[in-house]
Amino acid sequence: MTFVHVLRSRFSFFWLRADYMKVYIKTFGCQMNEQDSAQMFALLDGQGYERVDEACLADLILFNTCSVREKAAQKIFSELGRVRLLKADNPSVIIGVAGCVAEQEKERLLVRFPFIDLIFGPDHIRHLVNLIEAVKNNRSCKDKQVVQKTGFDLRKDFEFLNVLPAENESPAKAFVTIQKGCDNICSFCIVPFVRGREVSRPHQAIIDEINALVERGVKEVTLLGQNVNSYGLKNPGSVSFAGLLELIAQKTKLKRLRFTTSHPKDVKDDLIDQYVVNPILLPQMHLPVQSGSDRILKLMRRQYTAGDYRSLVENLRRKVPHISFSTDLIVGFPTETDDDYAATLRLMDAVRFDQTFSFVYSPRPYTRAAELEDDVPQEVKALRLKQLLERDTQITRENNQAMLGRIYDVLVEKIDKENEGHPFTGRTPSNRIVHFAGACQAGDIVSVKIVKANPHSLFGEQNAA
Repeated sequence: MTFVHVLRSRFSFFWLRADYMKVYIKTFGCQMNEQDSAQMFALLDGQGYERVDEACLADLILFNTCSVREKAAQKIFSELGRVRLLKADNPSVIIGVAGCVAEQEKERLLVRFPFIDLIFGPDHIRHLVNLIEAVKNNRSCKDKQVVQKTGFDLRKDFEFLNVLPAENESPAKAFVTIQKGCDNICSFCIVPFVRGREVSRPHQAIIDEINALVERGVKEVTLLGQNVNSYGLKNPGSVSFAGLLELIAQKTKLKRLRFTTSHPKDVKDDLIDQYVVNPILLPQMHLPVQSGSDRILKLMRRQYTAGDYRSLVENLRRKVPHISFSTDLIVGFPTETDDDYAATLRLMDAVRFDQTFSFVYSPRPYTRAAELEDDVPQEVKALRLKQLLERDTQITRENNQAMLGRIYDVLVEKIDKENEGHPFTGRTPSNRIVHFAGACQAGDIVSVKIVKANPHSLFGEQNAA
């Protein structure tokens, strides 16, 4: 069955349809949520379901949610408000909320949205088919109740969903989950409370999935985990993360390998050495720093200083001169002063990130930071974010300008035949987007010469040599 996965930077859609049920799934949040939705589709696809592309055509509507930031959660509430009318027009439609907001809010969702039929957290995606059947069966009961499956399995009982995700719009690329949850209780982060404690997936299951994806034609895999660096550490005698990267290179025919996300405190020498010796590991790392102020980092419970972070980056660049760094930054954390904010700008200038994901602080339920007074005025937060984004644009423009005239191996992700000038789009090993002209197909890895550089994208020509 053909599947089209519409992947957008922070917001994506999945649609399904079945002979007896039409299904629409909308996904919010990060790559891990995108992967969770792909696995939901795979489960339903295995039951004969197909897709529809509009919620108004669906018999089953699922929202796979994110609660890492308040704005993301508010988007879900807006969407639920929109489908309220669909439920009123068609009471038989099933509406479900999955993911982190479901785990965070649980039955509290029903106070605001009493028409919801199904609520389930990230740990329970593998039960999706049974949960849908429970909703159907429940409708025949006098005392109809919402079907809810939240909470976490114990570490020893958790089972990863070993279902090969359906193909997406870029069939040469795929995500592979290696880990769930997090044991780093950073003071601002809700993840441990909505995705549970850290569990590592058995390495052989990861190898098997990558081999199956390579058979499909996948050339590049991104390994997903909340803190991939700590893979295997909770299981004595298990393969380490560096060991996993080495095994993937040895036991698969994969061409390109990436991973996300890394915690700076857990980047050790064996991982750094993988960038030197592993032939498929691409020279790029997403390394969230969050702040450049040591005082704020301590309040965030990040377990490193700005100096530690800079030393780590310098060490990586000594061994891998062309490595690319992206990061996450939070502005307006409780008690952040002008001096704290200035320290973040200095860190940006020192590291010169190739991509920065910046956010205004918002308190999240259950977290330690939520107990602090959110005392930075909103207008100050907004100004700091604006200035930070301007600095980021300046740095990325300069970094991209330095790539002019250079030649890179680019994985072709998609083709836009209507764009006569630059119909091909792909990514360099450093994960920069390139639009270029040439003669190739999606999934090819081709040499491209950079001829134009914008702040957030590059333009090139396929190199004939």
